[in-house]
Amino acid sequence: MPTTEGTRIPATRKEEGLWLLERLVPGEGVNNVPGVALRVAGRLDRAVLQEAVARIVRRHDALRTVFHADDTRLTKEVLPSFPLRLEGEDSTDVDAGLRELITRPFALDGTPLLRVGLYHGPEHDSVGVAVHHLIFDGTSMSIFLEELAAAYDAVLAGDLPDASEPVPLWPESEPKPASLAFWREHLRGFDASGLELWCGGQESAQPTLRGEQLVRAFSPEAKDVVTALQKDLKAPDVVLLLAAYYLLLHAHGAGPDLAVGFPVNVRSQQAQRAIGYHVNIVPLRVRIDPAETFRAFSRRVRDLFFEAIAHADVPMDVLLPEVERADSSWRTTMFRHVFNYLPFGGRAATSIGGAPAEVAEIDPGHSKFDLEFVILPSADESRVKAVYGAEVLGGDDVALLLERYDALLVAAASAPDRPLGELDAWGATDRRVLDTVAKPASQGTALTAIARHVRETPGAPALVTDEGTTSYRELWRAASAVTTLLADAGTGTGDQVAVVAPRGRELAAAVLGGWLAGATVTTVDPGQDDVAEAVSSAKIVLGAAETAPHASIPWRPISYAVTVAVEPDPTAVAADSPALTGVTHGELAASARHSAALVPPGRPVLWLTSPAAGAAVAELLLALTTGAPLVVAPDAARADGRLLADLLTRHEVGVVHATPAVWSRVVEHLGEAAGGRTALIGAEPAPAPLVRTLRALEADVHTVYSGAGRWVLADGMPVAGLEADVVAPDGRQLPLGVRGELRLAGMATGVLAHWRTDGSLHVHGPRERQLSLGGTRVDLATVEDALTAYTDVVAAAVTARVTDGATELVAVVQAPDKPQLAADLARHAETALPPRARPARYVRVDALPETAVHTVDRAAVAELAATAGPPAEVPAEAAPDPTTTAVMALFAKLLKRTDVTEDTNFFASGGHSLLAAQLVQSIQKQTGVRLKLSAAFSHPTPAALAELITERGSTR
Repeated sequence: MPTTEGTRIPATRKEEGLWLLERLVPGEGVNNVPGVALRVAGRLDRAVLQEAVARIVRRHDALRTVFHADDTRLTKEVLPSFPLRLEGEDSTDVDAGLRELITRPFALDGTPLLRVGLYHGPEHDSVGVAVHHLIFDGTSMSIFLEELAAAYDAVLAGDLPDASEPVPLWPESEPKPASLAFWREHLRGFDASGLELWCGGQESAQPTLRGEQLVRAFSPEAKDVVTALQKDLKAPDVVLLLAAYYLLLHAHGAGPDLAVGFPVNVRSQQAQRAIGYHVNIVPLRVRIDPAETFRAFSRRVRDLFFEAIAHADVPMDVLLPEVERADSSWRTTMFRHVFNYLPFGGRAATSIGGAPAEVAEIDPGHSKFDLEFVILPSADESRVKAVYGAEVLGGDDVALLLERYDALLVAAASAPDRPLGELDAWGATDRRVLDTVAKPASQGTALTAIARHVRETPGAPALVTDEGTTSYRELWRAASAVTTLLADAGTGTGDQVAVVAPRGRELAAAVLGGWLAGATVTTVDPGQDDVAEAVSSAKIVLGAAETAPHASIPWRPISYAVTVAVEPDPTAVAADSPALTGVTHGELAASARHSAALVPPGRPVLWLTSPAAGAAVAELLLALTTGAPLVVAPDAARADGRLLADLLTRHEVGVVHATPAVWSRVVEHLGEAAGGRTALIGAEPAPAPLVRTLRALEADVHTVYSGAGRWVLADGMPVAGLEADVVAPDGRQLPLGVRGELRLAGMATGVLAHWRTDGSLHVHGPRERQLSLGGTRVDLATVEDALTAYTDVVAAAVTARVTDGATELVAVVQAPDKPQLAADLARHAETALPPRARPARYVRVDALPETAVHTVDRAAVAELAATAGPPAEVPAEAAPDPTTTAVMALFAKLLKRTDVTEDTNFFASGGHSLLAAQLVQSIQKQTGVRLKLSAAFSHPTPAALAELITERGSTR
């Protein structure tokens, strides 16, 4: 429908798409286009500039187009005229004035969507131009600046009246059927959940679309190889640069089915001078095969590129329903990454009023995408500008991405017939930092390290108990006696030996003696419930007392009354031989070397963990491989903070390790006894409140992920002597800042980590605690921390379960029994967590279930989660109330589904932002309650929305 002056008509779907973003983050100016400052080497006449701008506004209907928004619809009209006053007359700070002009939000209330300011500086005048995206795009800015310079010169020369031809609004045509058919086929079966990168952080609880940008010049090598490859492949540089962008994203975790947005100017040949919002961002989808060559891949990208350009008349908003949407995050649509190409390099120079002028872009501070690469080619220096969502990516991440992009271009263009999977995507910073991280060759085993202390300090205390002290020499002799005992019993290399004993001399001697005999050792707590099962696969059982754990397995008491004919040689135990189930001696040694920096010189290590946990062996080795004493704690110290405090003080203990559950029980009574000691929180992620408490007591806190006798440390991990790699699922070593599995001495740890730019490691936690829900990474430990920040929650355990075909989070919380607890926690989660990380249901317990080794019993948590009732404490047997029933009907109508329940997730069931807008509009029509668009994202089920509607309705 043509738009005439004074006539209001509905906005297009593409225009509504921009409006929806403003409703998601109101008052933020997210649709202000990247503003420009025309810096003039001289003084401009304000009155002349005012008239020049007025001429352009009178000429272009688009610049006089205004929009009217209410809660349910967006309309537009062309004003016959409007006064535009130049801003900046009273400004004394040019840069601050320009930034305020560019970033100030526009109101969709019928007022103009264009601002121009003139700012006088000491050497230059600056003309600032701020425009709303609804009436402007990048091409429009070029047209506007060109006409502004010409109009200024004409007014200055007295060229009156204005003889320029008026430019009416250029209406975009409806999408052609052939184009719709092309995109439907192109996007068939596409799953947008595979777009997240393995770098950066989680989304914030409430998106702000805050964005930043970095610019990097292409290296001369990259420019040269791209130029050469253009001729070789007969493809334009934009295609080759786009192909490399796909590979960069894929190397960082996206894909292999990957879509990238590409902005296309859809003006017709006759409308090239039309100002307006005439860009469609089309989703270019490719599948990446590591075995394919860059030559073949580039040709595929070239063919897709030209075909997509030919069908670019379809706006992205029309295509939204064509893509399966698996997430309630606003970002996950058809793409999260964009590639743009500006042929003039963004550095246009001109003159105005006879003075030279240069165009400088001013960043408005927002990004609608996770990452956008804008190519700025020029004959002198081609550049790439990265615009990124600052809530998702950090500046260091993006700087490294830019560096790797350049390196990847050189690698791909230099060897176009090499398989994609073999292309080197590391940058110079990656090599400089990671090549300096010490990765020494094997330095023996834990046994050789302990034997060295036996030789050098034989009389030093190795074990300290209430009954007395055992020296290193005495412990070694006891271990040698166990080796002889095992040999007499017919135990050979590779046999499995189970040791059933409490922490103490017997257990330590049996572990070392079993290893010296070449056996694989399993430690068992005599008090655990499943002793018989734990020793069932052993060839022989060593016990500290007559417990006869399994009648069918030979059992021997641990005895030191054995004549040692020849003292065992620790160097005879191979580093690649098994020490514990699934762990070699070399791996144990690497972990012990890595952990050694945690032990203050001369300070003892506390032996506190049950032998049923692998951390008991890790504690043993942490002391004995560093020559420190090992202080044996009674089991009662895991529950009695005063007893533990006495042990720490009396023995001047330097290192204490315990699970979060144990620390939580004892920390209240530790007081000053915790100060100056290394506190290791192990086995599972450390709750943030617990870490804060221990640090307040002046403890040096580290999170450790322990298992099978080894530790992997979190932040603060020393890297000296560390044999570590971070690898992708396919085994590729990953560069700085990219998450992958941490390997120690080649050992898979099951823990996710990334390298920092200073060469240290950041550990995220066990892989199974890092979920991908609909393409959004969710760290369950972060969710638990957010819940424990709520006043009533003592502890929380979060698990995932599948309900109605959708994966949802269920939180089991230790908290007082209060009627509105679930509803209160749901409201708290809305302010603390992004949508996909918010639990859908809550289960209250008096205490979290624990395993025998005092970790959260995740299996029991899953069982509790399976019993979770409906959200917001609605009785399972109660029929939906009228409001919930009405919202369910709206869900069914908009989603075209017949299986909608109170708990159906709108976005997990096919909803998207346009449908969400229709949902809140329909709710207002039916109930009279006005909701923001963000309410649909934060309350994605009928039950949750109905509760919000009822709450808002009662306060009107």
